[in-house]
Amino acid sequence: MEKTAVKVTDLVFERPRGAFRLAVSRFEVAAGEKVFLHGPSGGGKSTFLALIAGILKPRQGEIVVDQSHMTGLSGPARDRLRGEKIGLIFQQFNLVPYLGIIDNVILPCRFSPQRLAAAQQGEGSVRAAAERLVGRLGLEPALLSRPVTALSVGQQQRVAAARALMGRPPLLLADEPTSALDSELRLNFLSLLLRECSEAGAGLLFVSHDRSLAADFDRELALSDLVSESTSLAHAAQAGGQL
Repeated sequence: MEKTAVKVTDLVFERPRGAFRLAVSRFEVAAGEKVFLHGPSGGGKSTFLALIAGILKPRQGEIVVDQSHMTGLSGPARDRLRGEKIGLIFQQFNLVPYLGIIDNVILPCRFSPQRLAAAQQGEGSVRAAAERLVGRLGLEPALLSRPVTALSVGQQQRVAAARALMGRPPLLLADEPTSALDSELRLNFLSLLLRECSEAGAGLLFVSHDRSLAADFDRELALSDLVSESTSLAHAAQAGGQL
């Protein structure tokens, strides 16, 4: 039986007063698989990622991340599971401005003993693991003494990717991470990210509206291919339901 990074079954999420509804009967990403998910703005892509990450809680359904059940857990338990199993790359990066590059990268290991042990096992120390990651993602050693606020947008994005990959989580979720980059930086970053995911054996769910990026992924899907017939994404977008 093929191992899955994430499996979603009979998922239903609704915002108050019926402003937005998202229903997905079945979806999965195999371990090590790289999936590109696209759809219109306001259609529910970010909501879907937030549900998988346990940031939002569905009304019904099941989400299993690397054989661990996300749904049914309390908020703190979902936070712990997310910290152990999921690397997140946000559109706005969400770096901690008062921490340096390496301290931002090792942040997941401060909250997850599992990721800390994985980082130490590979490199001997968590700092060495962080330095290897940022180096492989194209950040020069001379940059490491700078605050993250002094980095370019492209450099900040690579720090965010290194943080998500730190400790080899089985699943990475990337929400429009290339939207702030020009075309050359976008393609370069994507190549580095896909390479690192392959080496870590991590499943990747990459969300973007830019379908020109999809060629190097194992699979490309539209969100509309996943939702059940009872779901009206057009109505949701018109109603202003986003994220």
